[in-house]
Amino acid sequence: MMVLATGCTGDEPDPRGSGGPGGDASSVRIVAGSEQESVVETIVKPWCASKGYHCDVTLKGSVDQARLLAGGSRDYDAYWFASSVFSQLGDKANVLQDVQPMFLTPVVFAGWRSEMQRLGFAGRPDVGIADILRAVESGRTTVWVTNPTQSNSGATVLFGFMNYFAGNGAGTPLSQEQLDSPAVEQGVTRFIAAMDQTPPSTGTLMTECLARPNDCRTMFTYEDLVIEKNQELVKAGKEPLVVAYPRGSLAISDAPLGFLPHDDAGDAAKRKIVRELQEHLLTDAGAQSQLLKLGRRPISGVGLTLENPDLAVFNPDWGIQATINEQGIQYPAAPVIEAALDRYQTRYRRPVNTFYCLDGSGSMASNEGWDGVKAAAHQIFDQDQAALNFLRTHPQDSTTVGIFNRDLVEGTPWVVDGNDEAGLHGLTEKVNAYRPTGGTNMYACLQRAATDLRGPQPGDRRRLVVLMTDGRSESDDRGGAVSALKAMGVPVIAIAFGRDVDAAQLRDVAAATGGAYVQQDDLVAALRQAAGYK
Repeated sequence: MMVLATGCTGDEPDPRGSGGPGGDASSVRIVAGSEQESVVETIVKPWCASKGYHCDVTLKGSVDQARLLAGGSRDYDAYWFASSVFSQLGDKANVLQDVQPMFLTPVVFAGWRSEMQRLGFAGRPDVGIADILRAVESGRTTVWVTNPTQSNSGATVLFGFMNYFAGNGAGTPLSQEQLDSPAVEQGVTRFIAAMDQTPPSTGTLMTECLARPNDCRTMFTYEDLVIEKNQELVKAGKEPLVVAYPRGSLAISDAPLGFLPHDDAGDAAKRKIVRELQEHLLTDAGAQSQLLKLGRRPISGVGLTLENPDLAVFNPDWGIQATINEQGIQYPAAPVIEAALDRYQTRYRRPVNTFYCLDGSGSMASNEGWDGVKAAAHQIFDQDQAALNFLRTHPQDSTTVGIFNRDLVEGTPWVVDGNDEAGLHGLTEKVNAYRPTGGTNMYACLQRAATDLRGPQPGDRRRLVVLMTDGRSESDDRGGAVSALKAMGVPVIAIAFGRDVDAAQLRDVAAATGGAYVQQDDLVAALRQAAGYK
């Protein structure tokens, strides 16, 4: 989580939230999608300061926002989602008021310029879903997309493909009957199987893809993020990305911002601030100009068409089309969205054999790290909680938990095949019962993971290792374990916790195996993020 405090003080926000009874009339707390970071920094913060308002903006992922809103949280006065997909899931009770979209950005198919030229997509205005699927399924390229249950960009892409397989035009939303149809079921399963990687967030996807250009050749992402990254790439003298707009299945994010009343004396003042912010973003010439420079398309335009676009931003050499004469898909009703995301977890995605290597050394007790592990186990393994996080276990998954200190802790690893709720809850109980002690040797657990994950997997099951530690491994015997995992193509998601962690060791393991490095002191968030790689 990142907290951006704007306005007249630099103090931490009141943990009770400005939405408490009464509250400060010049203060408002907003929870926003991480996609809005550049808009917050460039436009919202200066505007709040100029008005004398104290605006606390907390960046969270789509799932966290939806959970907070649906759960009745009073910590925030306004919610700013990336798009209406997850806002519908969070606001099923229709508690948000004055909800308005702030700007538009289409979800595009993007790849390195040389790759898009080789595929024949560069400069083409008519690249369709069928073209992209043929390119991927034939092995001509690799493509990444975010996990649809964890990220808005992945969810919007998913519904674009669903509309395509259902045979719907852009103005016809997916129905429950169509979701139940063999055409959609088989098509979506085919689509998901074609994806090479499914990181849990758009920011993670962009960072990892750009860092691993040989592995990530193409991806589905937001147009505005391609523009932002291309400006950085070109400045550094590197190859830019080129985009194509999936014809007939164009998904658009609309960044809806709405006020959450708390039914107290502070509502009127806070609602006024939110309305003023909306008005500023939607109508102020300076704000509109800044949004355009950030690659956001204004709501006030005709569809996605721009008048007199800045070609240094909406650059045609990058495949950016200033004029898009196509309607974006209409998203389905909330029950259909929820059903589709539920089926992604348990039916559409490839099953995964996940091996958790958790640091159970003595320091994990003194720094309260094990408390975080226990809370995360409840969130991930207990299926009632996993359902709230859109992280349910697939019937063909295998889940293994190993705890290490100076060696692999006796009695571990524990294994649960499938999605048996009692068995998975048993993992939570065993994690809760463990008491941290001893030193640290993460390579012992990685070696066991390599041994257990060796060999063919049933049902084309993927393999994944999630490693978490708060220190430096006392053993330097990394070669055998890491080499074995690399040779098998098993990525390691390496989580660094606490001040004493050896980040270099974890980065080395993640880089060597094609995994990811996560620096996060909120272990619940970190382990949920790692689980989102499924």
